[in-house]
Amino acid sequence: MRIVALTAMVAGAWLVMGTAPASTPTNHPGLERQGAAAPVLSSRPAPHAAIPAATLTEVIRQYCVVCHNDQMLTGNLSFQTFDVDKAAERAPVAERMIRKLRAGMMPPPGAPRPSPDTLLALVEALERNVDAAALKAPPQLGERRFTRLTRAEYERVIKDVLDLEVNAGRWLPPDVLVGAFDNTAAAQALSTTLLDSFLRAAGEVSRMAVGDPAAASQSAKYKNPVEVSQHAWDHVEGTPFGTRGGIVVTHDFPADGEYVFQ
Repeated sequence: MRIVALTAMVAGAWLVMGTAPASTPTNHPGLERQGAAAPVLSSRPAPHAAIPAATLTEVIRQYCVVCHNDQMLTGNLSFQTFDVDKAAERAPVAERMIRKLRAGMMPPPGAPRPSPDTLLALVEALERNVDAAALKAPPQLGERRFTRLTRAEYERVIKDVLDLEVNAGRWLPPDVLVGAFDNTAAAQALSTTLLDSFLRAAGEVSRMAVGDPAAASQSAKYKNPVEVSQHAWDHVEGTPFGTRGGIVVTHDFPADGEYVFQ
């Protein structure tokens, strides 16, 4: 009987030991930090972001003005009068500072530098001040200069919209080139003469598109260029195969009627 009781006690002890957790939770901060990853700098709001602007300005005085002052002008920059709280007043300079600080390029290697938290607080303060001022400023829409269609563009638009092949040179003046381009605003000044030309072209094209029952009799003459061969062995593009020579033209007839070909 005593042997059975002893066996039961041993089995119970073994059960308690077997069900115990494999690793006991640690409550020692020192042990938790062993092997932990290094903290990652983040741009999210953190306690270091509450550093006053005056303190961050002093950081610039201490670490940056050594090189960027009115005498040395390293990088053509001086921070002697730079104020973090007024960074928006010198936004281009602040943007350069933000890029350098974000990249870890400033202060340069080997030079004294503040703690990473202080640098992060500085760059975030610069970003907040510059962005806040940009949101309050009126939008800079710039200047929208007049542009128009060139001769070639006008012909293609008429072809796409009305399926008419026109020669814009009949109505529009030659296009001006500025810097080898004719479709920039600098090359497309508007004048009353040019506006009249476009109005005249619109009138002619509209009559060609819908027809003109009262159109007067008119004639058109087409000739082959001298460089187009009329030999039997040279096929003229657009003519039926097997034909000799000839000419291919596209003519828009102004109205229904009888036409004479000569």
